Parts: sequence; C-alpha cells; structure tokens
Amino acid sequence: MKELWQHTNKFYLANISLVAAVILSIVLMFAVQFKVESLQDEVLKTEGEIVAFEDEIQLLEVEWVYLTRPERLRTLASRFLQDNSYALASQIKDTSQLEQYYLVNYKKLEEEQVAMAEQVSF
Repeated sequence: MKELWQHTNKFYLANISLVAAVILSIVLMFAVQFKVESLQDEVLKTEGEIVAFEDEIQLLEVEWVYLTRPERLRTLASRFLQDNSYALASQIKDTSQLEQYYLVNYKKLEEEQVAMAEQVSF
C-alpha cells in the first residue's frame, strides 16, 4: 500500500508541476505579448514624430528659399541698407550676374590648371 501511495504521490507531483509549468508559460507569453504591443505603439508614435519633423524641415526649407530670393533681398537692401556700412544694396547681385562671375572665374581657373599641367609636363 505504501508503494502505491508513493507512486500516486509521484504521479500527482508530476501533474502539478506540469500544470504549473503550463500556467507559468501562459503568464509569461501574455507578459511578452503586452510588452511587444507597447513597444510597437512606441515605434508607431516615434515614426509619426519623425514624419512630423520631416514635414516641418521641408516647410522651413521652402520658407528659407522664399526668404532668400535675390529679388526680395535686393528690395529689402534698397529699403533698409541706405547708409549702412555693413552692406550696400549694390552688393546684392542678380542671378545672371553671379552666373557670369562664376563662369569667368571657372574659365580662368581651368586655364591656370592647364598651364600648370603643361609646365609640369615639360
């Protein structure tokens, strides 16, 4: 009888430990699931913030382009920089003048590089 009782106790102990392990794994699974869902919500929130910041950056770039137009700067300079020693309205150039200036300087630089290359080769 004692042997049967020990065999029964081992059987109950094995079943109880198996049930406890299943319950523990279910609890841990739900804990991990809730943690993953909270992290996914945080990722979505962060991605939304990134999109909002990118939109704001794009808007600020458009505003910067609008505010730094040469025509607008020329008008502001002629209005507010009359006798200012920092900058004159005549110092603000038109885009065509800038293109000519850079093309002339580029051609000079290119000629100097060709001349230097010819001197080195001799």
